[in-house]
Amino acid sequence: MKKKLVAALLAATMVLSLAACGGKDGGGSGGSGGSGGGEEMYYNNYLMTEPSTLDSIKGNDNYSRGILINTMEPLTRLVEKDGEQVREAAGAESWESNEDGTVWTFKIRDNKWSDGQEVTAADYAYGITQTLNPDAGSPNSFFTASFIKNGSKVVNGEASVEELGVKVVDDKTLEITLEAPTPYFMSLTDTRACYPVRQDFAEKYGETYGSEAENFIGNGPFKIDSWVHNSEITLVKNENYWDAENVKLDKIHYAIINDETAVFNSFDSGQLDTCSTGSEEWVGRFEKKEGVERIDAVIPSMRFDFFNVKDELFSNLNIRKAFVLAVDREDMAKTIYQDMHIPAYWWVPQAVSTGELGDYRDQVEGPLEKMAKEEDAKELLLKGMDELGLGSDPSKITVKYSLSATTQWARNYGEYVQQKYKDVLGVNIELDFNEWSTFQQKTNSGEYQMGNMTWSTDYDDPMSMISLFTTENSSNIPTNWSNEEFDSLIAQAGKEMDEAKRVELYAQAEQILFNEGCNICPLVNEMQHIFRYSYVKNVDKKFTSTSGAKYIYIEGR
Repeated sequence: MKKKLVAALLAATMVLSLAACGGKDGGGSGGSGGSGGGEEMYYNNYLMTEPSTLDSIKGNDNYSRGILINTMEPLTRLVEKDGEQVREAAGAESWESNEDGTVWTFKIRDNKWSDGQEVTAADYAYGITQTLNPDAGSPNSFFTASFIKNGSKVVNGEASVEELGVKVVDDKTLEITLEAPTPYFMSLTDTRACYPVRQDFAEKYGETYGSEAENFIGNGPFKIDSWVHNSEITLVKNENYWDAENVKLDKIHYAIINDETAVFNSFDSGQLDTCSTGSEEWVGRFEKKEGVERIDAVIPSMRFDFFNVKDELFSNLNIRKAFVLAVDREDMAKTIYQDMHIPAYWWVPQAVSTGELGDYRDQVEGPLEKMAKEEDAKELLLKGMDELGLGSDPSKITVKYSLSATTQWARNYGEYVQQKYKDVLGVNIELDFNEWSTFQQKTNSGEYQMGNMTWSTDYDDPMSMISLFTTENSSNIPTNWSNEEFDSLIAQAGKEMDEAKRVELYAQAEQILFNEGCNICPLVNEMQHIFRYSYVKNVDKKFTSTSGAKYIYIEGR
């Protein structure tokens, strides 16, 4: 989660993560309702900006993911039971593989779309194949391209969609053939790359599919009742859902609030049932609030800068390294984030596991930790300037730093970065503030030098983060960097069933990412600080859970 491209400038990124995965968003009143069996079951949540689209093939931001996990039924769901995560049957009632794990057969359960039409294996097949169809331009193809049979060939235009290893055996049987045994395959079956899509509905609305409440259809626990753009999205229980009797909430109301203070005030006054904050002031205030629970956890989400390596200045590796090493992560974590996040010297975040071996970061040192001890940022800058024929006066360099928000917090953050680069490197930073959609357009088209974002994992394996920089997946974070050795290591890791060997391959690739790429500049590894009213029950707490609001209920509002 996905899970997921969101603005790193807002402390609200944690909020969105929560909204995306049942236990990733947090608490208040806001209406009538008593306690006990007659209590009205509604949940007041929020988004910091509205989704770009609810088309699971074309969208990849956390804002839409928060809605989709509640309105769509993936093949499986990852839910919490007794503090542990287990994979639960969802759209598929059962699954099995052949002996070597290359052919998987899913039995699609009896379920209905919100308009009453039966869900079939063809719906899942269409969603999976269109995500890999280059004509669809899906940013989510990187999830499955490397391991579904002929996936990479289809994405690269070397094979037709019909040649994919995705087969509809009958209305209730879906068969997926892999290129090779894939250790993390089942972890992908609850991502939007494996969501079903109603072909007739998607084709009827074309480019506008998923842009309005009436232009979208789902098969999950809830359905969209209304969508007032830039204001609110309301979901109601889907009476046609196969497991409707176990869905307790009647309604979920998402207020779209792009101002942090407004979010906190809404929670404080009981208009919201949950919120997430990175503000020391608000944390202290909410801790004292009666009937409110606090949940803290490191989450697999990175705030980072990224460079356009096709830009004349950032085409130089030494200059990119200089900008990466000029960041005082400890000071940023303390000054900007009030020690609410962790200084990050790596790309694969904490809280990402490698199977039975546990947290990846417990096994592999952050690549920037060693680099910071051996290299000097100012010397690297001057060396790079010499290589580009730019002289030796850093004050003549001006870099446009594109930010994905226009809030006061973003402006304060930008001024901090501006001053720090001036102090350490002597260069000038021109701040470029944008709304999220404009920021996406600029960075995707290459009209930027240096940008700032947040990225969260979509599934629990380092591959979810590290594979973003392979050549075929480079459009997700458009730095335009490519490295054949890096690609080869990731390809090997995707097929390596021995966990220890796979960790070593990931570690080698991560070293190359910084030693030979440095196209990204990690800043902080996020923590979530969620506050939720205690009457909100049964919310998953782990970031990677994908139960959404399916099992949430209200008791004693």
